[in-house]
Amino acid sequence: MNPDIKVIIYEEKSILKKLLSLLDEQYDCIINKDAIQMDKIASKLDEASKELAKIEIQRRNIMGSEASMRETISLCDDENIKSAYEEIVSTIKMVQLQKEANDTLIKQRLFFTKKMINLIKPSKDIGVYNAYGKVGK
Repeated sequence: MNPDIKVIIYEEKSILKKLLSLLDEQYDCIINKDAIQMDKIASKLDEASKELAKIEIQRRNIMGSEASMRETISLCDDENIKSAYEEIVSTIKMVQLQKEANDTLIKQRLFFTKKMINLIKPSKDIGVYNAYGKVGK
């Protein structure tokens, strides 16, 4: 196996761990309603994503776009690389789960905020009750 690929695998692993920790921090900020800190973390998440994209482009340039990473790792004799790759796969799954959880919480907070704003601001037209007992617009 190409030594450059080994370096890229370990760099990708560290960047994914960093990305996961940033998503955990973002989750804490969402729960604690700390918008200023969330903005700072958003820029850090953007930078980490860019780093990951650069590493992925390097890997594709070395391996070629048609080569499968899973097949290459399975043919490799180095157990450290295999374990690092499995750790990358599990970390990617955890990153996806954490990202989905954060997105859901953010959408819930935005929905709640929008409802509160609509409740507070006066309506321009007269509300009429519909058949379900709700005020129509």
